[in-house]
Amino acid sequence: MPRFSIITPVYNPPHQAFESCVRSVLRQTNPDWEWCLADDASPDPWIAGRLAKLQRTDRRIRVITRPTNGGIVAASNDALAMASGDFLVLLDNDDELHSETLQLVSEALVAEPECDYLYSDENKISPAGEQYDDFAKPTWSPERLLAQNYTSHLSVLRRSLVEHVGRFRTGFDGSQDYDLVLRVIEHARKVVQIPRVLYHWRSLPSSTASGASAKPYAFIAALKAVEEHLHRTDTPAEVTEAGPSLAKVHRTSRTHPMVTVIIPVDDSKKRIFGVGTSLSLNVVRSLIDKSTYTNYTAILVANETLGDQRVEELTRLFHGRARVIRAQNSGLAHMLNIGLTTCETKHAVLLDQHCEIIDGNWIETLLGYINRSRVAAVAPLLLDEFGITMSGGIGWTPEPHNIAAGHHPSELGPFGMFAIAREALGVSMRCALVDVAAVKSVGGFSPDYSTRVMDFDLAYKLHRAGLHTIITPVVRMRCHDDPSRERAERDLLAMRWSHTYGSDPYTRIDTRLHLPVSS
Repeated sequence: MPRFSIITPVYNPPHQAFESCVRSVLRQTNPDWEWCLADDASPDPWIAGRLAKLQRTDRRIRVITRPTNGGIVAASNDALAMASGDFLVLLDNDDELHSETLQLVSEALVAEPECDYLYSDENKISPAGEQYDDFAKPTWSPERLLAQNYTSHLSVLRRSLVEHVGRFRTGFDGSQDYDLVLRVIEHARKVVQIPRVLYHWRSLPSSTASGASAKPYAFIAALKAVEEHLHRTDTPAEVTEAGPSLAKVHRTSRTHPMVTVIIPVDDSKKRIFGVGTSLSLNVVRSLIDKSTYTNYTAILVANETLGDQRVEELTRLFHGRARVIRAQNSGLAHMLNIGLTTCETKHAVLLDQHCEIIDGNWIETLLGYINRSRVAAVAPLLLDEFGITMSGGIGWTPEPHNIAAGHHPSELGPFGMFAIAREALGVSMRCALVDVAAVKSVGGFSPDYSTRVMDFDLAYKLHRAGLHTIITPVVRMRCHDDPSRERAERDLLAMRWSHTYGSDPYTRIDTRLHLPVSS
């Protein structure tokens, strides 16, 4: 069984908060631990005496007192230097552990012997001692970790690996844990999540639990940690602020591979901003006029309703970079599958004729994500014609739905998830860059569906095959479609997948917009 070293730098904690922290450690049901505390020259007189008494009364408690204040990094490293356990458990001096934390962590580590980093769910404790704001975290999501230190508490790290990467680093005060985790995962064999609240983060006016503004220097250090991680992993990207304690990681691609844009087209028209518009003509003009990426070819899959004159007009706009395939079956799934089967490039953009480009650099940005291991699809934030979110990825809790649908794109969402690039169980295929072989390996789109419910079906097929999808709000796409048409086929989706509803490992909460019922 693994042995744990709890690492706690101490500096002037509120007295009662520290006593609660102490009780939470002493009440652990797993007794195989040592507690390494480093007093960073706390000026409050009670602290030195209390730490000395703790060390006298329990030989598992080890204390070092620094002669001068060196900051949280120096204190954390001093505490770490006393550690002898197999794994380090990071605990702030005013927070609390669940009584079963170490026991559950021990069981998880025994079950996953290659685990080098483990994290759990967490919640907050109010000044009055009430627990609130449970954070049901996603399963291991490396893309989300770049945008947000979502793993944070509880963090358990293999001590030998921490020593290998160089412990905590000077210059990252306030985000020293985040920087350490980013360095550890670069070498970790396996990352494990325990989907239970095992850590209680105390919300005090001086702590980041109460808000990102409490320690602005910590967020500056966090952005620096992400930038250096991207540099070490040779990942081209620009890092800026996306919101409080949230980073916008704008990936780019060093290579410019040939990409196929697959567009199913017919003779449909729609009033767009009050003007009668040919959807096929609108999407093609938008693609050609607004896209800054030029190394693409297009496949227009046209059904029997589209006349030869319009086909010639669309083809002419591409100046020889497009070919037209006539589909005898006008079903959307069939048309998309024809495009994928005919495609000769590794990656393809699936582009619905209801779409309209907003951000010109959309293709090159999506390419920056697709080459990650086992990523099958990357999609932009989809907005309706009024600028309201139509899809920020596909969630499966409590049932299939478009994440953030109905919300304004400026909303951060639960724990900031709407504002950041992250893994999702699936994405809307109205506009998505896909790995063609990956989509074909699960059978492509099911012809049983005639609406975009087929995207939900494909999402779970990809997820079941162990393939990943990423949603990124760094890129936005407008879509002039009506998602309400999907309702008719929800029963068919449920017949196939209802036994999996609620099992979304990435979005474990209901993100649907619930409007108040009028009386």
